[in-house]
Amino acid sequence: MGALVNRQNPIRVLHVTEASNAGVGGHVLDLMEHLPEFGCDSHFVYSPNRVDDYFSERIRGFDPAKFSQIPMRRAPHWSDLKAARQILACFEQEGPFDIVHAHSTKAGGLCRIGKIRQRTKVVYTPNGIFSMNPMSRAISRNLVATVERRLSRKGHLVIAVSPEEDAHMETIGIPADRRRMIPNGLRPIQWKTKTEVRNNLEMDSASFVFGFLGRLAKQKNPQMAIRCFAMIASEHPQSRLAMVGTGPLEDACRRLAVELDVDDRIDWLGFRTANETMPAFDAFLMPSRYEGMPYVMMEAISLGLPVIATKVGGTSLGIDDGDNGFVVPIGDDRAFGNAMNRLLTQSNHVAMREAALKKAETFSVRLMAERTSNAYRSLLGTSAQPIGVDLQQEMSAV
Repeated sequence: MGALVNRQNPIRVLHVTEASNAGVGGHVLDLMEHLPEFGCDSHFVYSPNRVDDYFSERIRGFDPAKFSQIPMRRAPHWSDLKAARQILACFEQEGPFDIVHAHSTKAGGLCRIGKIRQRTKVVYTPNGIFSMNPMSRAISRNLVATVERRLSRKGHLVIAVSPEEDAHMETIGIPADRRRMIPNGLRPIQWKTKTEVRNNLEMDSASFVFGFLGRLAKQKNPQMAIRCFAMIASEHPQSRLAMVGTGPLEDACRRLAVELDVDDRIDWLGFRTANETMPAFDAFLMPSRYEGMPYVMMEAISLGLPVIATKVGGTSLGIDDGDNGFVVPIGDDRAFGNAMNRLLTQSNHVAMREAALKKAETFSVRLMAERTSNAYRSLLGTSAQPIGVDLQQEMSAV
């Protein structure tokens, strides 16, 4: 067994992830940044295989001694055994740790099937549990659900990041006493101005711009955004679509735009950060097939953008239908296009912007960290520390 930790000292947490990019990487860095306020000290094991520019830039602001690199593959692979041994070695060298917090599927498996779970408490945040994926075959979803259910008994707590994900976990048999719902939080962002960003992107200041930002991949369903824009484009000649991102569907998306005769109304912006692009938008499109709790939705709301989204994880927390956006069934082009048309013809954009900004106040990264630290304390049998988060103070920093 590992050494006992003096509870007068900070709770020591080892974060582990293979998916050190996009939302997952940012999520862990947000926790590392704010958990010290709530009596926790973190070390982060990540795989260098899927690091993106955002992650690389952010970690420069942390103490390098707080990070360890261990190569991990996304899909099951024989090298997983080596990765598991290396994670255990890091646990022993950098520890003792009170909590090992695994993020995303691969780390969740490696940390719950090895010796680590015998020595400490293991927390797992899937950030969009894979069995929610409607694109996978039913046999694959059922297999993943079975594995997740069985592994939940070997770990100590599974954290859902949205009510939809929590409900799904209940459906697949993860017991209530092994799960907790802690929504993602958003760091305050110093957004650039709309004028500055449109000038940088050489966008017409008079256009109404629908924006998509994400990987051009099946999960994010970028072709739906293009199809639905084509549905309303002729009726609204002042409208444009900005596509931000790269991915395996980029060529297919460009071909579709040509086929639908809207290519000249689309700005293909490639891979860029949210701050380089989103302030130029008038509305945000999120046609995803599934999500856990998407950061990009929270970012759009924090900018005051109305969001048109499919009914995926997180929309119940982020979008009040008809108030700060519209939520439509997954894969329903007609409903999505009608929502875009309604936004252009019937909506009070000023009221929707104000509603979005007010909704953004509920997405506090510090509140997420406080709830996470209290989950740790609950597992360790120590009292929670309700330090409280001043949302008004936090939002005033934006």
